Amino acid sequence: MTSDSWPAKETLRLAKLQGYNILDTLPDPAYDDIATLAAHICRTPTALVSLIDGDRQWFKARLGLDVSETPREIAFCDWTIRQPDVLVVEDAYRDARFAQNPLVAGEPRIRFYAGAPLLTSDGYALGSLCVIDYQPRQLTANQIQSLQVLSRQVVAQMELSFQANQLKLSNEHLEQRVNERTASLTSALNSLLKAQSRLRRREIALRHSSLHDPLTGLPNRSYFLQRLDQSVQLTSRQPKHLYAVLFIDLDNFKPVNDILGHAVGDQLLQHVAGQIKRLLRKSDLVARLGGDEFAVLLDDIPSEEHAIVVVQKLQRQIQCPLVIDQQQISIGASIGITFSSHGYRHPDAALRDADLAMYQAKTQAKQQAQFRLQSRLKQNKQAFRKSLKPFKSPIFIQDERSPVEQNFVVFDAAIQSGNQARRSLEDELRQALFKDQFQLYYQPIFNLGSGQLSGFEVLLRWHHPERGCLNAEEFIAIAEEIGIVRQLCWQTIHTACQKLKQWRSHPSCPGLLIHLNLSLPQMMYMELLPQWQTAIAEYHLPLGAVQTEIKEQILLSSDPAVMSFLQSLKELGIGLCVDDFGQGHSSLSRLHQLNISALKIDRTFVKELTSADSADIVKTIIDLGRSAQMRVIAEGIETQQQMALLLELGCPLGQGFWLAEPMSAADVDECLLAS
Repeated sequence: MTSDSWPAKETLRLAKLQGYNILDTLPDPAYDDIATLAAHICRTPTALVSLIDGDRQWFKARLGLDVSETPREIAFCDWTIRQPDVLVVEDAYRDARFAQNPLVAGEPRIRFYAGAPLLTSDGYALGSLCVIDYQPRQLTANQIQSLQVLSRQVVAQMELSFQANQLKLSNEHLEQRVNERTASLTSALNSLLKAQSRLRRREIALRHSSLHDPLTGLPNRSYFLQRLDQSVQLTSRQPKHLYAVLFIDLDNFKPVNDILGHAVGDQLLQHVAGQIKRLLRKSDLVARLGGDEFAVLLDDIPSEEHAIVVVQKLQRQIQCPLVIDQQQISIGASIGITFSSHGYRHPDAALRDADLAMYQAKTQAKQQAQFRLQSRLKQNKQAFRKSLKPFKSPIFIQDERSPVEQNFVVFDAAIQSGNQARRSLEDELRQALFKDQFQLYYQPIFNLGSGQLSGFEVLLRWHHPERGCLNAEEFIAIAEEIGIVRQLCWQTIHTACQKLKQWRSHPSCPGLLIHLNLSLPQMMYMELLPQWQTAIAEYHLPLGAVQTEIKEQILLSSDPAVMSFLQSLKELGIGLCVDDFGQGHSSLSRLHQLNISALKIDRTFVKELTSADSADIVKTIIDLGRSAQMRVIAEGIETQQQMALLLELGCPLGQGFWLAEPMSAADVDECLLAS
């Protein structure tokens, strides 16, 4: 079945199912017996007679399962009705279609599934007879054949029940039908015309809703691909026909939803949809693909340069500030472009390549923003060193405004090659999470004067089966983008708090602290806050025992979500430690506003301690920490000379390979037992 015919076919299929009047009826022994027989033949604990409704699957018979229905979007049987043969999933964990399914990842943790479609005589699949197991397995050819035979018996039972019900209704309404035959022909004709009119309106409404986005009124993905397919076919017949596909992803849209609410986010999407449509020709098409993603088809364009000009206009228009509910909102857009000159034969391929180019544009925008930030840091550092003696402080007040980064990229073969390598790494990361390849290491932080253990910095490592032990810097950015960092964060928080509780019970470590690094993307995960709260409460950790390390540039973020997140951490009793401090970028007001509890001297200054400039900066940071009652930690101590100079300057705390390398939890346990 093609994607074009599916909506119409689905409408007829649902009508066919409703005609049997079987949904939400009482259990029937006939169906229960068939399910029991299927489970017995296939040797599975669970068997179901499942009927696929518009948005749910409902079980007419169920053996070994308590629920009577599940959402259709997670139903294995929704895949079964799309094919004529038995669907067998031998191990759902290893099947890309089902590995992330809530019924697989969570209860009841389905591992094996086999379903035979319930096909009517005129070819409509109303549901399936399926068997389920909670461990991987296979079926024999005889078992599969038996499942097909039993599925036909289910349909036969449905037909039998339908005919019996029809006969009953026929007898009950015989007198009514006789009376209806005596009604006036004019009245019957009028009723028929009205019914036909209502049906036509309903069909029109259903078709419109199936092909349009309800929020913006724009065509949806299905409509867009149908129209794009027409352009693809036309270009195959007329090679000079040129079209461009644009994939648009809004930048900084998520904070709008998180901070201002989904109602404001919806208004913003409607505004952007109107802005895009207003700039296009009547022959062009704009569609909303979902979320904050849009697609544009520029059809029959004179040149590729025409598309570039349109993209630039779109980005300028989208970037214009908008006021909603007295809130000024500024966003940008990353846009990927591909052209018909690549010789596409299928519309999905063109949309996919535009998506890849969009992702590359978003990556470039992030890199440009990072480069701009590093340039500012470098300029601040150089300016500070030139003015060191007069000012005696590395803390400057900087402009907190940052431009909205946006970019566009035209698809080429290099993007596709790079995307394949990235996809491979993404797949390895997802597998690493399930295979428990991530491990926490703990780098000790010492009191430099007494040599006593003060705490640990928690470091995430990936034990890659081929590349060995990888530092977080080598994979964490991609983990954040594909979403698995959410699970990693929770595992890290839980494990680190558990170990801290254990180690603080040791007589020599009652005041032990742990430091966990927190990146800017992780601050967008508001669900981390209750996870922190749960872990601290579960292990009865006192205020300040857990410290989160943030980069110095985060202090100057103008994003209200970031400030709200940091304030919430403080309210939970979690300390804030500024990592890589001293680059000359921080705002004194932010240090006091957030009640920063610790500063980590940037390792660059520790490495260059023999330089008078670096020594003065380190001394200034130490004095600042002492006067503001903030703990000061020197990181990256690698030589005895660095250690001696830090002691001379009065640095209270430090960490580095010269003191101790990062250790596994087992190594820490062993050291504490030996002490």
